[in-house]
Amino acid sequence: MRNIYLFANGIGETIRTLLIAYLIFTFLFTVYSIARMYYIEHKSNDRKGGRARVKALQATGRLMQFPVYSMEEMGRDKHKRDVKLMFFPADTPKSKRFAMILPGGGYAHLCTKQEGYPVAAALNRMGVNAFVLEYRAGRDCEPFAPMEDLGVALRLIQDNLEKFNVEMDKYALIGFSAGGNLAGIFASDSHGYLDYDLPKPGAVILGYPWTCVNDWLHHPYWNIWIGLMGIWLSNRGSFYMFGVRHMRKGRELLDVQKYIKEDYPPTFMYSGSWDVLVPASRHADVFDAALKKNGIKHIYEKYFGVPHGIGLGIHTKAEGWLERAVDFWASFI
Repeated sequence: MRNIYLFANGIGETIRTLLIAYLIFTFLFTVYSIARMYYIEHKSNDRKGGRARVKALQATGRLMQFPVYSMEEMGRDKHKRDVKLMFFPADTPKSKRFAMILPGGGYAHLCTKQEGYPVAAALNRMGVNAFVLEYRAGRDCEPFAPMEDLGVALRLIQDNLEKFNVEMDKYALIGFSAGGNLAGIFASDSHGYLDYDLPKPGAVILGYPWTCVNDWLHHPYWNIWIGLMGIWLSNRGSFYMFGVRHMRKGRELLDVQKYIKEDYPPTFMYSGSWDVLVPASRHADVFDAALKKNGIKHIYEKYFGVPHGIGLGIHTKAEGWLERAVDFWASFI
């Protein structure tokens, strides 16, 4: 074996060389994957279209944005002051049904401009009324606070149906990444709609959802850098919601597939095979298996080479997913 050049300096030195080569290669691959993700995300989210829709509603005096909580509630808890709901009414609505859009951000921040306004604008073009919720995240977060924000927001809509000219029957929840985690849990019978005396969602629509406990031992990664990134992202969301002492328990409480039962709403979900932040194989695939196990009517679309954070997925293989999701939702109305 010593006659082979790779082993000329002994087994120990060879292992060290291979380890260094592995670390360098996987690091460069990770940097490339992240750079590629941001490049594709920039092209696919249609921020310009989202901003244009907001300006159009402002110009016609139809833009509605308001706090979800009362002055008294915001006075008692300052963290509730930034919880806002924005209404995007369709110009020619096909019906009174509506979709609630929940942007992602890992429960650390909100990607509203990428995954909120553009999606609402696209729904409006299809004749669907939409709401975008800015829920608590980051330091404003606490255990199941986003679920509370969503419940209170839906109660606010329920109490003002004539004002918005919508109906609660068969509403849809549309969530991306951590917003998908929020939508997924809220649609179950734990920490969700039942706690707020609300009807069950007519459909759950998820884009590259973060659904699973992302623990290294449970989900081994061939790329250590992507593995560490995944662990950090999962723990970050759990940290903001549950704090350091209860972070591990928090990860388990945010494991969506644990809440799936036979009465779970119909679900449409999509993800990409090149998602380095929320790998489909660790999240969407696992959620898909839970839906199948419980006999839930659902569609799962997985696109080769598509990264995280693409929103509408314009100029990607996922383009058109929202139209298909709306058709899926309509099939249960």
